[in-house]
Amino acid sequence: MKQYFFKAPNPTSFEFEIKELSEISQVSRRIMGAPHRADFYHIIRVETGKSVQTVDFCPIELTNGQILFIAKNQVISFDVSTSYSGQIILFTDIFFNRCECYARLMKQLNLFNPFTGNTPITTSEKLTSLWNMMIEEFHQQQYSLQSNAIHSLLNAFFIQASRQIAENITQSQNNNYQIAFQFAELVEQNYKSLRKVNDYIKLMVASAKPLSKSLQAIIGKTPKQFIDSRIVLEAKRMLVYGNESVKEIAFSLGFDEPTNFGKFFREQTGISPAEFKKQLTAEIYHSLT
Repeated sequence: MKQYFFKAPNPTSFEFEIKELSEISQVSRRIMGAPHRADFYHIIRVETGKSVQTVDFCPIELTNGQILFIAKNQVISFDVSTSYSGQIILFTDIFFNRCECYARLMKQLNLFNPFTGNTPITTSEKLTSLWNMMIEEFHQQQYSLQSNAIHSLLNAFFIQASRQIAENITQSQNNNYQIAFQFAELVEQNYKSLRKVNDYIKLMVASAKPLSKSLQAIIGKTPKQFIDSRIVLEAKRMLVYGNESVKEIAFSLGFDEPTNFGKFFREQTGISPAEFKKQLTAEIYHSLT
């Protein structure tokens, strides 16, 4: 599996780009239809038709007027077998996180986090207006403040999308979200070295019961299940992403012995690491032929 880095469409680009989805589904079929990892963010908006995008090995159906947020470093396989139209916005941390306040906002937004599960949202009149304004601004003849204008529109788009999701969240759910998000951030930073729930409870200075209750309320998993699922996800990514052997992946993920890793992976997925890689490779070949 390849990893893609943001390539500026021209020398004066500011690490933000808008493409038509038809360009992906028609021009770059073999490249974009295969699983790949990108170091930038994607926002997909389908205008007409229906597509099934695959993110971190999970198929996600998108229909008319739906928007999908994909974080950097997620594994993506674009739908190149069906006909649909819309746009995709690509941008990097360098473009959006212009100061610490925007970096914090990116973390706070419930758009690119472990709990949304890349759940599509339905567009609204305000979101459509902001989206169209970004497209219009992007296609303007370049001028000195164009990057700032697009950044402001993207920031407003994020806030409106996040507000749209938050409207359906109660205060109780919000409290659960804050605890769960803190736990998820710690897991993201330490999952290769810390596997015990108690290790994270100590870091959070929290107790087990509120943490377990919060995670169950937000994503329906226990803390242990969440930790295990993060390790499995990274294992899957590495199995199809790089050229490392199963042994090398096992050590990279903090396992003392490759056999322990193989046993853990089979318990979580029902198949061995080698079988998973072979199965996925066959599925990719079938989908592109």
